[in-house]
Amino acid sequence: MYKYRYGDKKSLMLLTLSLLFSAGLGGITLYALRFITDYAVAGEINKLLEISKLLLIAIIFELVFNLFTSYIKSVYLNKSMLSLRSTYVSKLFDLDIKNSSENDEQKYLSHLSNDMDRYETKFYVNLIELVEVTTLLVVSLFLLSTINLTLLLLALSLFGFFILISKKTSKPIEEKEKVKSKSLQHYTNYISETLKGFFVIKQNNLEKTRIDQFKTLATQVQEDNYEVDKKATHIDALNNFIQMLIMFILIFVGLFFAKQSGMSLGMTMLAGTAFSNAIGPMQKITPYISEMAGISIVLEEFEEVLTQESNNGKININEIEKINFVNSNLGYEDTTILNNVNINIEKNQKVLIVGTSGAGKSTILKSIRRQLPLKSGNILINNNNLKDISADAYFRQLSVVDQIGFIFNGTLKDNITLYKDENEKTLIDILLRVGLDDLNLDYILKNNGANLSGGQRARLLLARALYLDSSLIVCDEIFASLDYLIGKSIERRILTINKTVINVSHIIYKENINLYDIIYLVKDNQVIRVNNFEEIKDTGLFLN
Repeated sequence: MYKYRYGDKKSLMLLTLSLLFSAGLGGITLYALRFITDYAVAGEINKLLEISKLLLIAIIFELVFNLFTSYIKSVYLNKSMLSLRSTYVSKLFDLDIKNSSENDEQKYLSHLSNDMDRYETKFYVNLIELVEVTTLLVVSLFLLSTINLTLLLLALSLFGFFILISKKTSKPIEEKEKVKSKSLQHYTNYISETLKGFFVIKQNNLEKTRIDQFKTLATQVQEDNYEVDKKATHIDALNNFIQMLIMFILIFVGLFFAKQSGMSLGMTMLAGTAFSNAIGPMQKITPYISEMAGISIVLEEFEEVLTQESNNGKININEIEKINFVNSNLGYEDTTILNNVNINIEKNQKVLIVGTSGAGKSTILKSIRRQLPLKSGNILINNNNLKDISADAYFRQLSVVDQIGFIFNGTLKDNITLYKDENEKTLIDILLRVGLDDLNLDYILKNNGANLSGGQRARLLLARALYLDSSLIVCDEIFASLDYLIGKSIERRILTINKTVINVSHIIYKENINLYDIIYLVKDNQVIRVNNFEEIKDTGLFLN
C-alpha cells in the first residue's frame, strides 16, 4: 500500500509542472508590476504601455494554466483513489483463503470506506495544496534572489525552521488519528451488524438497546474526531503565533533594509510582495505536513491487515480423487473435539456423516475446508498432505452447498455460472437435473436470494456446484429447514450425481439411505464407520 502513499505519480508530476508554470506566470506578472510602478512614477508612458501588453499576455496564459490545473487536480484525485482502493481489494483477494475467513471482515469495510475517505481528504487533497504553495514559495524565493541574496538566505532559514516545527508537531496528531480509526471501526461494525440483524431486532423489540448503543458509539466517534481537530487546532495556533511573530519582525527589518539601500518604489514593492508571498506558503506548509504525517498511520494499518504469512502449499491438483483422514485429532486451539479420526473416501463415492447437533460433524467439515488446523495426524488428498496443496487449486475442486451459500444480486443464470463462459445447453441440463427448470434464467435475485424459497436456494447452490464442475461436493446441513418431501427429493437428486459427495447432516431420510456408499456416525468424540444400516436406527436421526 505504501506504493500509493503519494497517489498517481504521473498525474502528480503533471500537476506539479502545471502549478509551477502557473506560479511562474504569476511571478512574471509580479515582476512586471515593479516596472509598471517605476514607469508610472517616472511618467514613461510608452514603456508603460509596452510592459502592460506583456503583462496582459502573461495574465491570459496564467488563466489557461489555472483551468488546466483544475482539471489535472480532479484527474489526480480520481486516479489516486481508484489505485488505492483497487490495490487494497487486490491484496485482499491475494490473502490465504483460510486466513481471510478468520479475520474480521468489518475491518476491511471500515478501511475501504471511512479510512480511505479520510486519507483522500487529509493526504491527497493536502498534498495538492502543499505542491501549490511550494511552487509559489519557489517562485517567491527566486524573485528574492534577483533582489538581494540576504533576503533569500533569510527566507530559506525561515523555511527550514517551519519544516522542523511540522515534524515535531505531527506525532501527537498521528496518535489521535490511530484512536479515531479504532472508534470508526467499532462504529462501522455496529452499523453492519444492525442492518444484518434488522429482522431479529424488530421481532424482539431490541430497538431501544440498539439505538442507545448506537448513540454511545456515535458519540465516541465524534469525541475522537473532536480530539483530533482540537490537537490540530492547538498545534496550528502555536505555529501561527510563532510564524506571525517572526513575519512582523522580518517585515520591519525588510522595510528598514529597503530604505537604507535606496531601492526604487517598484523594487521595494516587489521585495515586500515577494517576501510576503514566501511567508504565506511557509505558514501553510506546516499544518499540511502535520496532517499528512498524522493520517499516514492508516497506511500502516492497511499494510498490517493485508500482509499475512501464507499457509498456501505448492502442489497443484486437477481433481480430488481420494480423501483420507489418518489418525487425526480434530478441534480448536485448546480443545480436541474428535479423537483418532480415520475416514477414507474414494472418487465418486456418496458419503453420509451423521450425528446429533454438537457431536462434531462441523469439525470434520471445517477440517476438510481448511478452516481448522489439525491437532495431530494427517489429512491426505490424493495421497498428498492437505497443507502442501495449493489453496487455489484445492478450492477450485471443492463446492459447498449449505444453508448460507451467498447469492449475488443479479440473474439466476449469473448466480449459477458465476459470470463464467456460458454453455446454455449444459446450463439447461443442470436446471432439469436439480429441479430448477421452472424458473426463468433471467429471473432477478435480490438481497442474497431473499425472493427464493429454501428449496430453491438449495437447488441453486447445487446447480452452481454442478456447473462449476468441481470434483467434490460437500453438503452442510442443507435439509435442516426444508419440508420433508422437498428435502428428500433434493437429496435423491444429489446422490445421482457422478461426483464425490459428502453429506454432513443430522437428518436421515429412510427412503434414500441405501443410496450412500459409506456412513460415518459421529458420537462420543469418535467417528465410527457404520457397516450395517441397522446400527443407526436408535440414534433418533431418521425422519418419518
